[in-house]
Amino acid sequence: MRLSILIPTHNYDCTRLVYDLEAQLTEEDEIIVGNDCSTDKNIVAKLSEIENSGKSRVFTPNDNDSRPLGRAAIRNALAREAKGEWLLFIDADAEVRSKTFIEDYLSATKFAPVVCGGTGNLPECPSPECRLRYNYEIEAEKRLTVERRQRFPYSQLATFNFLIRRDMFLSICFDEGFKEYGYEDTCFGFQLKQRDIAIHHIDNKLTHLGIETSDVYLSKIETALRTLSKIEKEQRKLVRLSGFAMKLERYYLLGLVRCIFRLTKKHLRANLLGKHPNQKLFTFYKLGYYADII
Repeated sequence: MRLSILIPTHNYDCTRLVYDLEAQLTEEDEIIVGNDCSTDKNIVAKLSEIENSGKSRVFTPNDNDSRPLGRAAIRNALAREAKGEWLLFIDADAEVRSKTFIEDYLSATKFAPVVCGGTGNLPECPSPECRLRYNYEIEAEKRLTVERRQRFPYSQLATFNFLIRRDMFLSICFDEGFKEYGYEDTCFGFQLKQRDIAIHHIDNKLTHLGIETSDVYLSKIETALRTLSKIEKEQRKLVRLSGFAMKLERYYLLGLVRCIFRLTKKHLRANLLGKHPNQKLFTFYKLGYYADII
C-alpha cells in the first residue's frame, strides 16, 4: 500500500475532511480515523457514517477504556494500524484547500523522508470571542513562510499536517508521556534532528478550523507551557520562547520578567480576553507565565 492518512479525533466531526481526502485517493491508499474515546453522541454517529461508507475506516484502540489515550499515544496506535509505506498525519479540525493536496505531498517524497505542508487559516475570524487565537494564527502564518520553515526545519515540524515514511516513524514514535496539549511535535522534531533525518517543508497547507474562544485558548497555552517546562533542556532549545528564557536567565534577567508578570498578570489577562487582544502582550504573557513556573 502506498499511503495511509491518519486522522486522530476526540469529539470532533471530521466527516467533511475525510470525504474531501477520499476524492483524491487511489486504490493504493487508505484513510484511518482514530477515535480516541469520543463521547459526543453526534460525533459517534458521524464516525459510524464514515465506517459505513466503506471507503475509510474508524479505528478505536481503547474500546474497553473510557479514558482517551492522549495526543501522542493515539497517533502511535494509528501508525501501528496503518499499512501504507507513507503516513500522512492530519488533525481532525483541518480543511483541504487544494485538489492536488495528496499529489503534491507524494511528489515531495523524493526530497526527504519527512515532509511538512504547513498550516493556513480562515479568511475571517469566526467569532469575536475567538480573536486571540485567530490573530495569533494569522501572524504566525505570515511569519512562517516556506523559506523560514526550511531554515529551521526541526523546530517547525507540526503534527497538524505532515508526511513521514512509516518505517522511520515506527523507529521513533511520539513520546507517550505527552498526555496533554503541547510540544509533542517539538520532541519528535528533536528526535529526528538527533538521528540526522532530513525534513523538507513545502507549501501544501490545510486550513485550521478549530479556533477556540480566547479563554479556552489561553488555558491551552498555559497547559502547553507547563508541558514545555517538564521536557529536557536540550529539547527546549528548539522552542524560541524557552530558548529566549535561557538567555535571560544567563544574564540574571529572568527574575525581573517573573516579577513584572506577577504584578501585571491580571491586567494582561484582561487585555487578552477582551475584544482587542494585543499580540505583543500575549508574547510577554507566555514568557512571564513560563518564567513563573520554571
